Amino acid sequence: MYFVCPYLASSWFANQSFTEWTFTIRDGVYWHDSSPFTAEDAAFWFELVFFGAGEDGNRRAPAYFAHELGRIDSVALLEFNRVRVKFKDRNPHFLDILANPRFKIAHPKHLMEPEIERGNISVSPMEVGLIGVGPFELGRYRPGSLIRLTRNDSHWERDAEGLRLPYLDGVDFVIMRDSYAMDIAFRSGRLDATARGQGHYLTAERFEAYRVDMGEEVQFARIEGGTFRLAFNVLREGPWQDPNVRRAIALWIDKQSAIPVALGGFGWTAPDLGPADIPVPRHFVNWPKFDIAPLAERREEARRLIENAGYGEGFSMGHLTRALNTAPAEYLKSQLLGLGIELKLQIVDEGEWNRGRVSLDYDTQQGRLTPSPIPEGTESAYGRFSENPDAYAKHEDRNVDILYRRLDQATTLAQRVAIWRDIERYLFVELTYSIPIAESINVVAYRRGVRGLVIPTEDAHTHTDFATVWIDG
Repeated sequence: MYFVCPYLASSWFANQSFTEWTFTIRDGVYWHDSSPFTAEDAAFWFELVFFGAGEDGNRRAPAYFAHELGRIDSVALLEFNRVRVKFKDRNPHFLDILANPRFKIAHPKHLMEPEIERGNISVSPMEVGLIGVGPFELGRYRPGSLIRLTRNDSHWERDAEGLRLPYLDGVDFVIMRDSYAMDIAFRSGRLDATARGQGHYLTAERFEAYRVDMGEEVQFARIEGGTFRLAFNVLREGPWQDPNVRRAIALWIDKQSAIPVALGGFGWTAPDLGPADIPVPRHFVNWPKFDIAPLAERREEARRLIENAGYGEGFSMGHLTRALNTAPAEYLKSQLLGLGIELKLQIVDEGEWNRGRVSLDYDTQQGRLTPSPIPEGTESAYGRFSENPDAYAKHEDRNVDILYRRLDQATTLAQRVAIWRDIERYLFVELTYSIPIAESINVVAYRRGVRGLVIPTEDAHTHTDFATVWIDG
């Protein structure tokens, strides 16, 4: 689907059973404090991810995505700057899973290990100064105002002509909570690009105004941005614990109407399989093939299911709502009223959003992130809560484990596609733990003089280092 390219690892190989992966760490890579990045750092990160740290009573939990990477057996340092990761089961797609842009190595061993040994078991990258290995390093942070990155003169990457990257001396991320203030700053020349992030991607209305008013001065990036979904917490008591109720809700929602109302006018849904101008691999995209009967027929069946479940008079249901972008939640609220369901929006700030989405404190939530582009990397989004607390839906269904283990054992593309179809039908139709409604398209504006951009086809969290970017004029 995508090529996995060398970066911090210069090479790698797996054993014949794909239970062991050995990585050779690139020489000449330095943390931003000039300490060398070595296999010890890679092993330290893997161990934090898979095993956590500390003892009972003062323990750092494994990473929320640990289960997604596979069932780990051990991590071992080898000579010649190498690290070996051993799994309990075959893991042939480990490289593709590891390429998820959310899995960032930002944990320098020489800074974090002493903190952990002193009892600061939950030390974060922020606490040690956000020391990374990328082309830019943190220069200044003014809360609520500015994040300034400066060129890392020790960065190892070079372009095709041997010139050291990055080209730019720095990048200023100006913090603007209001998207319209951002638009004014961009139009007036104070910004070279609009922001990536919920509430700031361009809507169709704002895009058209940019296009008409700025003409050749502006260029646009279109990125497939993840599924707008409604996910249920079936571990919390309520009518939504009944799969027929969840199925009724799935049938009732008018998915096409979500695009202009909830997604700002950019997106796609059933029965389409995506826009022609964004060349995303479609081997595993199957959910739009579900529930493609006319809306009137679907809603008739939804009413029958809700009546038979004993909730014809309706009920109320809570919904974790991100204050940063309430439009999708308001859309869901208006949709479910017609089925007699009162969706109570529990609007929270970013701190509570990040806490609440990995808890059992809310009846439903959305979840908008794009999981891994391969199905083997999606278990943290759809798996059991006890193993995957960041999963959108909250359940303890061991059948989902079984389906993912079948997927792990598949050896051909045809087998993988067939098993993934089984998984999607189980998750989205038979049990309806979550409802995929529509796929968003994220639109970002850049001034015409911004050159060397690498625009990802999907997931705007990728290609964000701007290493190859320069300003023309």
